[in-house]
Amino acid sequence: MPTPSQLKASFTPTNYYHFVCKSIDGILLFKSVEDYHVFKERFKKFMNEFLEVWSYCLLPNHTHYIVKINTALVIQKGINEFVPENKTKAMCSFLENINDELAFDKMIDRQMNSFLVSYANYYNNKYNRQGGLFQKPFKRIWIDDEAYLQQAIIYTNANAQKHKVIDDYKNYTFSSYQEIIRNDSYNVNVKSVVNFFEGIEKLIDAHNNQVEYYYKNNWPSSKLE
Repeated sequence: MPTPSQLKASFTPTNYYHFVCKSIDGILLFKSVEDYHVFKERFKKFMNEFLEVWSYCLLPNHTHYIVKINTALVIQKGINEFVPENKTKAMCSFLENINDELAFDKMIDRQMNSFLVSYANYYNNKYNRQGGLFQKPFKRIWIDDEAYLQQAIIYTNANAQKHKVIDDYKNYTFSSYQEIIRNDSYNVNVKSVVNFFEGIEKLIDAHNNQVEYYYKNNWPSSKLE
């Protein structure tokens, strides 16, 4: 069945998106702690020039990321620092006209898919398997207002609790919540996230209140679970 168009949102500069990458047939994406770290490192390697991470959660068979796409000028500057052999055709097309919306969208899409292929190759080599690892295309929704952005950040940080992987999302190792609380900006733009919530105390309260509300009223249904 084709993926609905609303789950394949086009990428445009400075906008926010919710990414979900699901494994094929529920295959475990992570069989060791090392796998989680490799996934995060490769995401950073492939996507760092193109976006900011505002929250993430890595679950056994799928992952969530809330991101803000960088400006075209920031991306242009980053790509121009690449050695020629690291510039893809999609990047070169973007550089020819950084205001070309189709070229911009295609570049971000290709970069994400290159990341997923990279992790799949690592995984297949390590576990002696063949074939695809992720459902195609990866799903992404445009986040179009601040209320939705806040809900999406909290939903992502608490997703392990939603799926009953852990009893308390605050103790989950493989999400951004602990990193935000300890001001660790290696994987997440902590400063921007905390400023968005108007301070760390309000961020903590908003998380606690929203998670408590959804446990009493059922978690919101989502095609990006």
